[in-house]
Amino acid sequence: MNDGPWTRRKSMSIRKSTRRSGTGRAMNAALLGSILGGIALLAGLLRTFLFVPRRAAPRLNAKVVQDTLIVGEQVRSYLAVIPDDLPPYAPLLLVFHGSNQNGQGIRTSTGYVFDQQAVKHGFLVVYPDAYKGTWNDCRTASHFPSQQENIDDVGLARALVDHFEASHQIDRSRVYAAGYSNGGQLVFRLATEASGEFAGLAAVTATQPTDDNWSCPVPGQPVPILLISGTRDPITPYEGGIVSLFGLQPRGPARSFVETARYYAQVNGLPFRPVESELISKSGMTAVKISSFTQSGHFPVVAYSVQGGGHVVPGPASAFPRLMGRIDRDLNAPAVIWAFFAEQAERAGAR
Repeated sequence: MNDGPWTRRKSMSIRKSTRRSGTGRAMNAALLGSILGGIALLAGLLRTFLFVPRRAAPRLNAKVVQDTLIVGEQVRSYLAVIPDDLPPYAPLLLVFHGSNQNGQGIRTSTGYVFDQQAVKHGFLVVYPDAYKGTWNDCRTASHFPSQQENIDDVGLARALVDHFEASHQIDRSRVYAAGYSNGGQLVFRLATEASGEFAGLAAVTATQPTDDNWSCPVPGQPVPILLISGTRDPITPYEGGIVSLFGLQPRGPARSFVETARYYAQVNGLPFRPVESELISKSGMTAVKISSFTQSGHFPVVAYSVQGGGHVVPGPASAFPRLMGRIDRDLNAPAVIWAFFAEQAERAGAR
């Protein structure tokens, strides 16, 4: 049988097929390697921009208490740092975290500096937990679970004040609140609905929503207010505009940082022309511009513009994801906030 040509053609076909499949395997391996390399690179970038270094809690002469209380029909949780030598009739500071955080989260991300301030200056600091990670602020575009279910966060603040007055004899004339991001928006709600119950308020990386994005009534009584924002905040635009999570989940328009300061200056009956000053960083470059709206007999509004700062709480030990922007290490925001509140107490005593 003459089957040589067929046999040869078959052998050649097999050799060609073998070469082609070998080349295909090499190409597939190279493609897979590229994909895996890309995934590894992306994972590395995500770790770089999302990673928050864990900081060990410092040793404090204080008790750290986790507990709950009932507000309406809701069980609400909080964390409190109570100095061992807390005097009777001490001040109380409520610190409200940002969205998708909790009380422990803002405590650690600020490097436990509020705790250290509490021990150093003799006040009680409480970190409440939001309902499902968000506060019921007054922004109509927020659509947070706390807002959709109309969670009583103003009632929570009042319940915490009542609780610590009963348990630790805090001084109701020296009750303060500070908030970061969504917590800062809750501070604006307190300025509207409970301003007469606080001796001072502070909002970090939060600006006043525009009127069409504001569901609460106009602000109530004047109250001392401190504002801190970064000029390169990627979430809450310093110059005003749509607040969003990097273009996702828009939370409606807000005023600029300067307009926010003027808004509360008007509420407090202050002139629109502030006294301007600067804080110089250790490097010798201007780091922070301060606008102080003041007038004798009126509560002040003080605004700190952190040059190049991001959506963070500035501080020497603060830890936030890199994608939130630059952290100014020279400005100790928790210490600045407490110094502002203490100054208001001194002024009130002088009156």
